[in-house]
Amino acid sequence: MRRVLILLLALLTLSACAAPVETVEETPPPQEAPAAPAEPAPADSLPNRAADDCSLTLEAPLADGRTLLLEAVGKRVDEYNFGVREVRVYDGEELIQTVLSREAIETEWGPDMPEEFYDYTECWSPEESMEVLDLNFDGSTDFGLFGWTANNTIPYYYWIWDPETEQYQYAFTLQGAEADPETGELTSEYKSGSAGSQWITEVYRPDEDGALYLQRVERDTCDFEPEPPSCLDVQRGWAHETWVPPEGREPISPRDDSWSLEADLILTRREVPVYEDNGDGTVSHFTEIWEFWDGEPQLVERKEYTDENHP
Repeated sequence: MRRVLILLLALLTLSACAAPVETVEETPPPQEAPAAPAEPAPADSLPNRAADDCSLTLEAPLADGRTLLLEAVGKRVDEYNFGVREVRVYDGEELIQTVLSREAIETEWGPDMPEEFYDYTECWSPEESMEVLDLNFDGSTDFGLFGWTANNTIPYYYWIWDPETEQYQYAFTLQGAEADPETGELTSEYKSGSAGSQWITEVYRPDEDGALYLQRVERDTCDFEPEPPSCLDVQRGWAHETWVPPEGREPISPRDDSWSLEADLILTRREVPVYEDNGDGTVSHFTEIWEFWDGEPQLVERKEYTDENHP
């Protein structure tokens, strides 16, 4: 009997051990609803400017016979101006270089402008945004980007083709630049002086390596009074002067803006249209040629000027 009781007790114990244990599921803490996605920024405000498009395409023949294709890429930056962000350079179907406007803008304006200022040039229309010309007369086409609108001749940022690297290299900024293949001279023209009283023409020529340096400056000025009794005959023009760098001075490149006309150059010649009152109701007109020897003016020619418009 005792054995039966023990057996029954063991069976009851095994049944209890085999019974499943009830588990209590923990309720997870409530989670915050996911934040709504941010509104996408307007295309014009994105760094890569999805609104940009090719505004102007120009051919650029090289001295080796190839012809590159230059694509100015930009957009309208405000109500009045169009801007170029980059120039893509193609050799056939291959994109060989992307030139960023930022490179020139940072060089010329320094680091203190608002960040967005460096992204685009500024011009009146896409058609005027880029030009091509051979700046250093090496037979390869260089290009310039219309820099910004100005109450003067327009400044362009210029890049020159480097045949060794087969890339365009940023060179300088010039106003009113023109390249004359007949004279081999690159000129830059702009007004200066009080209320535009002077007209400056800088003349550059390339050395044997193709680097451009200042040869002379031509200045037309009405800020000049001849010796009495002569008066400047402004109806025929202004005094025309020629200034040159002194011997031994370090050559001046178009990128050098540290020099000034009267402080760093030497006046060598002045041509002056003058008139004189004869005291009898008549006026005589002359053209005077002055040359400067050791800094002293010497009158080398005084030729009477006659014209049916000047009795």
